[in-house]
Amino acid sequence: MDQGHDVVLYAARRGVARITLNRPDRLNASNGELSRGLTAAFTRAAADPEVRVILLAGAGRAFCAGADLQVLGELSDDASAPNSGSGGLRYDGLMLLPKPVIAAIHGPCAGIGLALACAADIRIAAADAVFVAPFAKLGLCAEGGLAWSLSRLIGPGNAAEMLMSARRVGAEEAYAKGLVSRILPREGFAAAALACAIELAGNAPTSFAMMKAQLREAAGEDFETARTSAAALTRATLDASDFREALAAKREGRAPRFAPVAAPFAPPVSTE
Repeated sequence: MDQGHDVVLYAARRGVARITLNRPDRLNASNGELSRGLTAAFTRAAADPEVRVILLAGAGRAFCAGADLQVLGELSDDASAPNSGSGGLRYDGLMLLPKPVIAAIHGPCAGIGLALACAADIRIAAADAVFVAPFAKLGLCAEGGLAWSLSRLIGPGNAAEMLMSARRVGAEEAYAKGLVSRILPREGFAAAALACAIELAGNAPTSFAMMKAQLREAAGEDFETARTSAAALTRATLDASDFREALAAKREGRAPRFAPVAAPFAPPVSTE
């Protein structure tokens, strides 16, 4: 257990909940305590109607260097031990949140930290970000559903090469392959990422929730199913208060005041 500080920090302002992994002396390596803290923070953000966007970041020199190797060693010694590296938390729970999650990544983003970043909706990288899936060098499988999420983000071939080579991928290559959507300078990165999140928070929370569901379901749908579903949603949203508010705001030359979204959130927990 980490002594003397919270391993996950939470702060909310201007519609953004900033959730920070706070084990900088361990490069924010994941253990059970950190994962339980993340679960509590995500649950808090989902239930707060003032929070529209979640910004996930790491303290110190890294986003997250993966699972704590001390924890992995304990798992190896005791096959019956629970997976304390993830604390039983399935990081795909981020996909079920009704609010967008932005991963602001600087420094090392490795292993289960990479799985966490891939579960976010949007990834922004600092110029010094480095991505690595080290499992093949450790005799392990791709953890946390990473083979699935990485394949969706950068394609099966790129995912296979990144996983099997276990090599370091820099920010520029990550951007070229579609793993991140934007690269920002390292200096001032935290403030710039927060500004991106605040800008996003000006959009309609109900649209975020609907779009996240559409993106999640698209993986198992054909185009006609997706189109039919979108047509029904379009009819409903054209009659909804958010669309009327957007039109009124344009006529009046002001920012729209969209209704908040608050929802209970119970992230899926692995029983393995």
